[in-house]
Amino acid sequence: FVSELYESVKAGAAAGLDLNAVYRETYARLAECYGHWVIFAHCMPFDVTRAFDEASGHADPRIWTAERDVAMWKALEGV
Repeated sequence: FVSELYESVKAGAAAGLDLNAVYRETYARLAECYGHWVIFAHCMPFDVTRAFDEASGHADPRIWTAERDVAMWKALEGV
């Protein structure tokens, strides 16, 4: 799962896609195989965001803050 997720995110980031587009493509790609996992939909925003950070040059995890949480949801939901 982690390898497939990261490869999808890495490809999207390399293509210059934003977080929203990478999230939607990665979710669609992995849902068929892993979508039945109870926690799949809940964890994907966080998993994709972390992988996107790494694929975009953030080697170390960034600290998760309330502001970062709001920014992530705005990026994913277009709010």
